[in-house]
Amino acid sequence: AGGARQQWFALIREPPGGVDAEPSPQNNYQPKLTRLRNEFTHHEPGDADGNVWDQFALELVNATHEADIKRRDLYDGYPLVRNPMYWLRPWASTRVCLAGDAAHPMMPNLGQGGCQSIEDAARLIDELYSTVSDPTDKHQIARALAQYSRARVLRTGAVQGLAQLGSDLLVDFDLMMTIPIIGPAFLAATQLSMPWILRFLYLPQP
Repeated sequence: AGGARQQWFALIREPPGGVDAEPSPQNNYQPKLTRLRNEFTHHEPGDADGNVWDQFALELVNATHEADIKRRDLYDGYPLVRNPMYWLRPWASTRVCLAGDAAHPMMPNLGQGGCQSIEDAARLIDELYSTVSDPTDKHQIARALAQYSRARVLRTGAVQGLAQLGSDLLVDFDLMMTIPIIGPAFLAATQLSMPWILRFLYLPQP
């Protein structure tokens, strides 16, 4: 973004590993744009699910060149706390540790992948600086890495969960709202909790 340019992404739920159609007269030699125009149409009867989209979605699509559209599968993972054997050092083993997407892959909806990686780096530096007095002492280094991973795993796990929830809501919001009582109650709970969620995500953490 910047320089009068925007970045946008569209979520389409389908099995991983798919590829775009080949350019042909049927898709006006623009297979990606043609598919997006069909997926986010603002004309009746709507897309394959019967949804009619706001015209603004198509304005973004139509303002984009075919060559600038990138198709990527999105993956996340479970927080690395599932095995009790590693609770004391969830991302660390002796003098090796994980950080960033290697430790906590998450959906992009909250814009937190890079943010959490920066927090990892800051906490890792703090632990190494405060714990390691002798850089040749492998036990001190291992202890610092274990402390770093324990300090970070719960927060990043919560952010992973929120990012996954955001992804599900983006894709299935209309479907969820058709569930009597549960759908509206979930929406109300999300709205009421949003100030605390935003504070958790975007204010500095100890």
